[in-house]
Amino acid sequence: AAYTGTVIALTGSAGKTSTKDILETVLSQHGPTAANERSFNNEIGFPVTVSRVMPDSRYLVLEMGARGKGHIASLCQMARPRIATVLGIGSAHVGEFGSQLAIADAKAEIVRALPDHGVAILNGDDPLVAAMVHDTSAQVLLFGTGSHCDVRAEEISVNSHGQPNFTLHHGHHHSLVQLRVHGRHNVTNALAAAATAIAAGVPFDRIVTGLTEAELSSGARMEILQRADGVTIINDAFNASPESVIAALDALADMAGTNRRSVAVLGEMAELGDDAPAWHDKVADKVLAVGVDRLIGIGGAHTLRMIGTVREGSGHATEADSTVPLAQHVNTLLQPRDVVLVKGANALGLEATARELAGMSTH
Repeated sequence: AAYTGTVIALTGSAGKTSTKDILETVLSQHGPTAANERSFNNEIGFPVTVSRVMPDSRYLVLEMGARGKGHIASLCQMARPRIATVLGIGSAHVGEFGSQLAIADAKAEIVRALPDHGVAILNGDDPLVAAMVHDTSAQVLLFGTGSHCDVRAEEISVNSHGQPNFTLHHGHHHSLVQLRVHGRHNVTNALAAAATAIAAGVPFDRIVTGLTEAELSSGARMEILQRADGVTIINDAFNASPESVIAALDALADMAGTNRRSVAVLGEMAELGDDAPAWHDKVADKVLAVGVDRLIGIGGAHTLRMIGTVREGSGHATEADSTVPLAQHVNTLLQPRDVVLVKGANALGLEATARELAGMSTH
């Protein structure tokens, strides 16, 4: 039997899963909602999800990953979206695609698949995404912080727990929103979810309720772990695109504030091709810019280069001691009340390190 509800497709280089988690909470204020599970977003996991949809689900949210040209187009043939949301064009797979423009072209397949009565939800703060207005004859809603955006956030600030709040505007509606999720970058994800829900017909007040209640169910993405000795661990170890590392360093600085020490445990970033040295330099610059008190690097040559750059800028950076288990090594360097970010390429297995660290204490 053909699915008669609203199919919503979601893509972007960073924030897909967080946005999907937030969107699921918002849409379920209005009707039964199904979504693909964490990272079931490729040609293997995708049909599993589509086949599991309950016929009574009003909304089906599908996260679509692209590892190359034509991937999203083929996913859209399996389930044609009526609403398509594009979050941002980062450099996550620049190694495979060759350039950000090539990535943008592959992601644009999602809006090209829309019917004329569909809606494209585009990040108005990202020029490569905003330009996709030319790739579709569907209606377009822009989200972001610029005055040209249809759904926008103003007066953004972050509380002492690292949770952002802002005023959400759409048309003549506006409301203060306090998020439960952590990290300033989640404002963009919340805006994307809000704009998508507006296109799906959810009333504004229900959207506000959903945004304030939403939590990230997919794990290891800005997951905050508290220890008895006052140490806070930010487990954001699921993956590490340069954009997400930079966003996580902002969150670390926000949470540490002026009276707690910030420690960043950063692994090498993978899949960046020829741009890898430049991106590791950018991350090192960010470590210096936000004033991270201590960087502990894991990995190979790029990590060593990053440590070197931080030291040149008179920051404190060391390579992890490979002769002892990582969690143990990091723990010996901690003081009570430190805020610790753990982040790196999935292959490094830092998720386990973060959880292990959460169970330890400073002696």
